[in-house]
Amino acid sequence: MAEDHPDSVADVRAWVDRLRASLPQSVDVAALGVKSKAPFQLLCTREALIWRTEELARTACDALERDDFAAAAILTRAVTENAALAWKLMDVLDARGKYSRQQMNDLLMHLLAGSGKWSEAPKPLHILDCLRKMDKKIPGVVSSYDRLSEIVHPNWWGVAGLYSKNDEANFITYFGRGLHGADSSRGMITSAMLGSLGAFEYAYNRISDLMPAFLAELENIWSDVADKLDH
Repeated sequence: MAEDHPDSVADVRAWVDRLRASLPQSVDVAALGVKSKAPFQLLCTREALIWRTEELARTACDALERDDFAAAAILTRAVTENAALAWKLMDVLDARGKYSRQQMNDLLMHLLAGSGKWSEAPKPLHILDCLRKMDKKIPGVVSSYDRLSEIVHPNWWGVAGLYSKNDEANFITYFGRGLHGADSSRGMITSAMLGSLGAFEYAYNRISDLMPAFLAELENIWSDVADKLDH
């Protein structure tokens, strides 16, 4: 049973429930209180990302409970990419001192509005670069991503390995779900999901910890009004 595995679908469900309870409803520019667009850009990317993460992880749980391992692996790999993007946001905020105002704006716009479809839009960051950088802090991220990719792509594990089983003695191949290795596939996917959710949550919370100091460094939105009153 899946619940007997140390990384069970129930563990993922519990994490998803916690994410759902924390989904933000808005980002208020005026409440940030600064002239710079950077905090708004960063937070809008982060909050949209948590909504995407909750949806993907919740749907992966549904797939795992049906033994739909290809769908679950695709969704889990996408959550891993979300975690990598959240870490990139965290790293940008952590290393903000090395960027000029324009560099910070450009980088955050790549993260917020990057697109490979429209030529006028900023180019998206390459997610594999983000994954490799995160792997330096959390070893094993890339190898877990690569294992998921074996199912995500139509390789042996994602096709014949999931949906067929050979009866070599009788020269018959049978097709279906969960014919062999179901526990192994489920365990690998749930472990990858929990690791990705943990990495995402860490980066999400770290951004919250860093944001007050960042806002304090920026020009207050009311500074011009205060200067006029002083004069």
